Amino acid sequence: MLRGSVGNLPADLTTFVGRRQERADVKRLLSGSRLVTLTGPGGVGKTRLSQRAAADVRRAFRDGVWFISAASVSSSALLAGTVAKALGLQTQPSTRVEDSLVDQLASRSALLIFDNCEHLLGACAGLIDELLRACPELHVLATSREPLGIMGENVLQVAPLPVPPDEPGTSADPTAYEAVALFVDRARSVVPGFRLTEENRDAVVTVCRHLDGIPLALELAAVRLRGLSPAELAERLSDRFQLLNSGSRTAPDRQRTLRGCVDWSYDLCTPTEQDLWACVSVFTGGFELDAAEAICGVEPMALLETLLSLVDKSIVVSEDAGGRMRYRMLEVIAQYGLERLRDAGKEHAARVRHRDFYAALADRSGAEWIGSAQREWMDRLRRDHLNFQAALGFCVDQPGEEEEGLRIAGGLREHWLRSGALDEGRHWFDLLLARGDYSPETCARALYAAAWLGVVQADVGYAAPLIERGRTTARELDDVMRAQFDNLSGMIAVLTGDPATAIADNERALTVFQSAGAVNQEISALISLQLAYGSAGETEPALRRHAECLRRCEQIGDYWFRSYSLWHAGVMYWQRGDAERAITTLRNALRLKRDLADQLGAALCIEGIAWATTQRDPQRGAVLLGVAEARFDALGTSASRLPWVVGPHHECVERLRRELGERRVRRAMEKGTQLGAAEGLDFALEEQPSAPAPETGRPAPTALTKRENEVAELVAQGLSNKAIASTLVISQRTAETHVENILSKLGFTSRTQIAAWLARDTG
Repeated sequence: MLRGSVGNLPADLTTFVGRRQERADVKRLLSGSRLVTLTGPGGVGKTRLSQRAAADVRRAFRDGVWFISAASVSSSALLAGTVAKALGLQTQPSTRVEDSLVDQLASRSALLIFDNCEHLLGACAGLIDELLRACPELHVLATSREPLGIMGENVLQVAPLPVPPDEPGTSADPTAYEAVALFVDRARSVVPGFRLTEENRDAVVTVCRHLDGIPLALELAAVRLRGLSPAELAERLSDRFQLLNSGSRTAPDRQRTLRGCVDWSYDLCTPTEQDLWACVSVFTGGFELDAAEAICGVEPMALLETLLSLVDKSIVVSEDAGGRMRYRMLEVIAQYGLERLRDAGKEHAARVRHRDFYAALADRSGAEWIGSAQREWMDRLRRDHLNFQAALGFCVDQPGEEEEGLRIAGGLREHWLRSGALDEGRHWFDLLLARGDYSPETCARALYAAAWLGVVQADVGYAAPLIERGRTTARELDDVMRAQFDNLSGMIAVLTGDPATAIADNERALTVFQSAGAVNQEISALISLQLAYGSAGETEPALRRHAECLRRCEQIGDYWFRSYSLWHAGVMYWQRGDAERAITTLRNALRLKRDLADQLGAALCIEGIAWATTQRDPQRGAVLLGVAEARFDALGTSASRLPWVVGPHHECVERLRRELGERRVRRAMEKGTQLGAAEGLDFALEEQPSAPAPETGRPAPTALTKRENEVAELVAQGLSNKAIASTLVISQRTAETHVENILSKLGFTSRTQIAAWLARDTG
């Protein structure tokens, strides 16, 4: 190793795609620390990132940047010699190799890259620690599937490349997401002339999502385009390990196939860690400690210790979810664990325990829904939505499990309503209610929940037969259960234009609920009575029931029912001609809906605000109708399908057409439909300026997608990724991905720059 050498960094053989933020992070960390370790799962791109980041900072090290591959070192005793050889240093047989390294590096200003340290973790940690202590100008950039665990180490977790989120409003150009950009780049090297088209873009995006944005997996998948179309590739990804089994002949064995990469990680785990890896693979979309303890059958402290070890080894990812830690695995890693679980003959038993846990969780949520824990339950059910899906799928597929499946579906009534998953809830009820010989309690509870979904969607033909079946089933049950079907019958009467029957049925049900102390049902009946009196044009009785409902909600700390009572009261104030009070009340309801992430409720509130606003500002009212329309569309319904909305909605539209003309109304509503979810809420609440940003010398907002503009606005408000995720009802990882894309597109490196850019553009 000669003073002034440039080093031995390997030349790039393929294009380096993305990682702008990570490269900036490495540069920043190296400027303040002499040891930076890049951690992450196998195939995530730690080696390529280390090499590119090292090339970025090469000028800062007068004696060069040196790459040392620890992956091929079979013994700890050979590590120091491998380092010396990579550096071109001469060692003496009579001198300890480590001492020779120290002597020759003591005055050198160099950056050493220790690549793939995980299988020699102790040896690498010991040697690096010794070198850094003795060589004051030496810096080390290490890559490993787990941290080295020595003094002065700064760890940077390398995540998979961002993929387009599976939600409405994603980018019109998927190549804005680095996973897609990498796949397309590698596809072009395999199939000259390959490009993203309208015909293949959905398949390409599907491939990138299913492969979690893992660079190695994407590169292996791109190779398959020699013989498969993108659509065929996407269809065959159910068996990723068999399909992605052919990589570069010159790559290390562990990187030639996806299985080889994950095998390497598995072999580095202890038997206890391997068992836990396999067990938690039954979860979908993440899990929390209580779930793992119930399903894996390991003593809590031992389980936590093993789980944290898997986090350290980049097998499991940990995330803060509202003050609770939540854990997840990449899809590829989870599939591998599931194969191991299946091969050991333990999958069915694990899925039964998984089903039992989520059935109990659904039961508890129903029992504890009313009260101070309501918001916590809403968040928990949202976080575990995919696990409930998996448990329900198991119950549908396995003979004899139908009762537990119906128990789960029935226990999630509030969740189906709050999350806007009305069609999904009906799907499970339709599958399960058509089969099985159920206990009266389970069946009646499910019929009640299913009928409510039909009522909310104003589907009388769906709900009415369920109510009649429920009445028959509930004959041998208690008064409260029977009265619940009276409550539902009253709602059907509202839908069919029979307010007198609606009032009578709900008053009868309310008396039963109050006598039995059934608070949840009592408040539900009070809101139903608001609707019934409102449909009869009797606003005073409707508002009296509203006041009674608010009082009961205040007593028990409820927000969910309070928000619906406020919504209907706002509509009543509007019908009485008090537009200002209506808007104030509806905005109060909408703020609660935003906090509760209640998609249907938010749409109803915005629709009501539009009616009241039209009287004083027709143009704004038309835009608000468009905002509401976009939300109804996302829920698979429309204002014209909801009888308590359809009449006022059409009256509002006709009034706007008379005042503004058809063309202006259409254009204003289109503007509203184009606003993102958060932007539409802000517009309805008048909490954000709605004027378009003027032209500036900075990148224009149109450089970002609609969702990215929403995220940028929240970043500018100082919200964390966690808060952004909660506001937009997306995962924290998705929020992080959006922020990374914004920084990359605008050429920024900090959130402060985003805020300053928006301030200039809107100022």
